[in-house]
Amino acid sequence: MRTMTGKRKIKEKTRRINMAKLQSDGLTLDIKFMVFKDEWIEYEIKFYWKDDIIVNDSILKREGEYWGKRSTGAFLANDYQKDFLIGTIRDILQTNEPEYWEPLEPDAIIAIYPGTFFPFLKSHLIEEETEENEKKKPKKGNQPDDIFTIITFIDSYTFKNNRAYSGEGISLHLIVTRDDLEKFADELEIEYQNLKS
Repeated sequence: MRTMTGKRKIKEKTRRINMAKLQSDGLTLDIKFMVFKDEWIEYEIKFYWKDDIIVNDSILKREGEYWGKRSTGAFLANDYQKDFLIGTIRDILQTNEPEYWEPLEPDAIIAIYPGTFFPFLKSHLIEEETEENEKKKPKKGNQPDDIFTIITFIDSYTFKNNRAYSGEGISLHLIVTRDDLEKFADELEIEYQNLKS
């Protein structure tokens, strides 16, 4: 049995500490870079309510080497040759235009909507907050408390006994601030650089 070198142990430990999490109240989107092998980058995505994984692990695919290695309640996705998720988030933060990240195979899609709440979520309080933020913008530009809706979609292909992508599945919706999203992009960048080093 091979043992890890000291350097490798430190690297693995650092990756666990720097796990990228985007949180809103008790909901958390957790994304971790797993491996970079044969030009494929593997992501692991989890949905949490407080400290509990939301998805029932028993309904997830486990057959084969790829699906069998996923951790409890995790979804898997892959990018080819390099990460495109971080760049997508940074572009949205700069342009304030909605955009989405979709890996080469559509296991997951992360859509980000600046200045927009989920379409069916309407309340007097939310509308007032949005109007107040919009009034600030001409004077001061982007604000740390600007809001973003994040919708992370997972295709039903990830569930056991499903043999094809369907364009249907489950999603987690978060409403976060610009400050939260910038921090999340920074955490992802640390993870990605650790993966490549």
